[in-house]
Amino acid sequence: MSALSTLGQTQQSLLHSLLNNRDGLTVDALTHELKISRNAVNQHLNSLDSIGFINSSMLSSTGGRPSKIYALSSKGLELFPRHYSLFSNLLIQWIKQKLNDNDLKKCMTELGIQIAQDFKARVDKQTKHIDKLNEVASIMQELGYESHIDKNANGGKEIIAYNCVFHQLASECDEVCTLDISLISNLMDAKVIHKECMVKGGKCCRFTVN
Repeated sequence: MSALSTLGQTQQSLLHSLLNNRDGLTVDALTHELKISRNAVNQHLNSLDSIGFINSSMLSSTGGRPSKIYALSSKGLELFPRHYSLFSNLLIQWIKQKLNDNDLKKCMTELGIQIAQDFKARVDKQTKHIDKLNEVASIMQELGYESHIDKNANGGKEIIAYNCVFHQLASECDEVCTLDISLISNLMDAKVIHKECMVKGGKCCRFTVN
């Protein structure tokens, strides 16, 4: 179930109106579009603002009192489907035609290194191994993974992800999994073993950090 579908119909309609008017709308404009009262519009706006789906700013008007204008926030924009998987799949297929498997693996490794550079300082601030692992799991959550830390059979800790950001890609091109391994390895400055993989029939993606 998508986050958008968990909202009420009126709030969904309000967000769609803001999606179609990216410069933003006033309460009066939303009242006209949604055919509901100003009070109802304000209540829905307050609710959506509290969860970060919209932003507001002051709109100056000549000869009258400035009014607020409401627009979708970046978080709100993410509620609506974007066909990343289609375009990323096409991109990978194009790259595969240009590169052999080893070169594609190198590309995925370099991408993992590049992504890790944006977050590395956060992990390096942690002094304990478990705190570093927790920070990596938190970073992965920000990148779209349902990730957390769990115990392995030997009593050690490992990173578990219950979804694969690149599942469709990885199912057609297993070199893509190299990106995950490279990302975690470079964040932790350690060797990473991909113990379990959903693409290969596992119930999750399990990464052991040595």
